[in-house]
Amino acid sequence: MDNVTHSLAGLLLAESVTRFRARRADAPPSPRFRAVAAISSMVAANLPDADLFYTGVGGDRLAYMLHHRGYTHTVVIALLGAALVWGAAWLVLRRRASTTPERGEAGWLLGLLVMGTMSHLALDWTNSYGVHPFWPFDNQWRYGDAMFIIEPWLWAVSVPALVAATTNRVARTLLSIVFIVGLAAAWRVEFVSVGAAAVISTGAALSVVIARTRRPGVRVAAALVGWLAVTLAMAAGSATARGTVLRAVSDADPSAEILDVVVTPLPTNPLCATVITVERSGVTYRVARARVSAAPSVTEAARCGSVSRMESIFRLALRHATPAVQWEGEWTAPSEELATLARGSCRARSALRFIRAPIWRALDDSTVMLGDARFGGASGNAFTDVQVMRQSAICPDGVPPWTPPRTDLLDPRG
Repeated sequence: MDNVTHSLAGLLLAESVTRFRARRADAPPSPRFRAVAAISSMVAANLPDADLFYTGVGGDRLAYMLHHRGYTHTVVIALLGAALVWGAAWLVLRRRASTTPERGEAGWLLGLLVMGTMSHLALDWTNSYGVHPFWPFDNQWRYGDAMFIIEPWLWAVSVPALVAATTNRVARTLLSIVFIVGLAAAWRVEFVSVGAAAVISTGAALSVVIARTRRPGVRVAAALVGWLAVTLAMAAGSATARGTVLRAVSDADPSAEILDVVVTPLPTNPLCATVITVERSGVTYRVARARVSAAPSVTEAARCGSVSRMESIFRLALRHATPAVQWEGEWTAPSEELATLARGSCRARSALRFIRAPIWRALDDSTVMLGDARFGGASGNAFTDVQVMRQSAICPDGVPPWTPPRTDLLDPRG
């Protein structure tokens, strides 16, 4: 997820924990503890993205693919990170507090920061980019395929409660800007329908009313329930879209072996999703893209937008469109071609430790552009596009042990 959402999750957790602790102790927490809890929780909720300091953004594409959401996005390292933030936060609290902090505050703060770092992993899992949280015991990628990487509904349900909870003018201003920008984006981006924008605007107004009229504990509980409801609604829409596409592929080509289904729900709208299927039919490997409606009686797939541009490497899909599935394009190649490329090129083999829906095109007799259909793919412009030699034993440095998502297409020796 985006770092704004991670920050909001950290702040919402901090407000929830401090309110719950106050209720248990039958006494309000000190202002200093509230401030330290909020700031450290926000830091903890973003801490796994510290890998950006060594992967870089816009630099070496292959290094970025292999190491972003890498070791720092694992339970083991996230727990260590929470402990480090806790140590620093507790030191600040002890030095800046006018009185000695209560003994129980240390445990509450540590529990909050563990939840903060774990929330980052959980949120990143919800989208199709994936995480591998159980390293070093398990190197598999895990994909939630349940939410777009930026979901304005999460901002709409949480920001009003957070604005009401703080008296800091700078924090209130920044949170209000996030709220307004999220709603404005829902009306401006082309893949969000007018109806979906109207619904989220109504939901945001209701969230403001609750935050302004209810007691602190009620408004925080409402924000948490709203966050959970948004997540469940998006997950339900994604699951329905997945089942719809599986049936559509089976009807179109009963012989097709479906290796993977990548679902990316549209932001603000759980009824619409962009879906990529990874298939094998005999000796042919196929990647197909479609717009899918989870409720075609409400919104037909043809009216659903798309969250990414269709690259020219895809050709027009020949499959029959239905109100539920609007096929956009497909790409095919011999199944053995990818395994051959992986055996011959260490750079390609390394890239395939990340690439989930591989597509490729020949640049010349010896060079191939390899990409991931999730993010455009093989045009040369996407961050997953890497140029590889068909035959090269030169390997990049520090290749992590992640299990390639497409081991079902690769030679076991690769």
